[in-house]
Amino acid sequence: MKNGRLVALVLILSSPAAMAQSPLDLLTAGDLADGERLFRIHCARCHGIDGAGGEGSNLARPALQYVNDDEQLIAIIDDGIPGTGMPAIWSLDDTQTTRVAGYVRTLGRLEAEEMPGDPGRGRRVYQDIGGCPACHIIAGHGIGIGPELTTVGDQRGLDYLRSSLVAPAEAQSQTAGYKDYLTVRVRTLEDRVEGLRINEDAFSIQVRDVAGSVHSFRKDDLIEFEKVFAHSLMPEYGASLSGQDLDDVVSYLMSLRSER
Repeated sequence: MKNGRLVALVLILSSPAAMAQSPLDLLTAGDLADGERLFRIHCARCHGIDGAGGEGSNLARPALQYVNDDEQLIAIIDDGIPGTGMPAIWSLDDTQTTRVAGYVRTLGRLEAEEMPGDPGRGRRVYQDIGGCPACHIIAGHGIGIGPELTTVGDQRGLDYLRSSLVAPAEAQSQTAGYKDYLTVRVRTLEDRVEGLRINEDAFSIQVRDVAGSVHSFRKDDLIEFEKVFAHSLMPEYGASLSGQDLDDVVSYLMSLRSER
């Protein structure tokens, strides 16, 4: 009898329910589909329909600023984050909150894709030919006028990364936070600047140029002021890089992933 009980105990402890490390581990595909439905109702207005950010932060990444584990993610959805724009969602019950948390976790996970080229060579192309560090930061290196790329391989797949090099304006328009990279052109009697809008109100506008310098203008002083939609300051590299170079740079970007 003792042996039989021991076997039964081992079977219980080795079952998926007993070995689950998180309440999210037991969610089914149906649970996650319901989590997506609830996310679109309660969260998408701020975080974007694909979770990539907007008024709220970008959730389509594996490491979230205020989240250390799945239990904390569930608690944040329940209770919000004091001192920020993240409110508590009181209308969800415990099961629904867990499903939303499970769906949020899927936003930071991409299916593994085969790299089309050599990431090591792509890193050299990125550094030497493309001039990309002039606009992007990777692990603290570079200038941050464009999106940070430190973990872009966790957030973007092969097709998007290739499109961002070949047709950056089109790729940029597909992201929920594209308004953060709106190109503006302004001219005063003394100056003419093209860059990204970083802040604007009824009386003034601040612009970061491609060199990373920030310019502040009073609107009353502007002779010209243009917002350039469906435009990107990033060059289109499809014509200047060979097919192999593009494959290698895409592979390098795919390799940039979080250690978490």
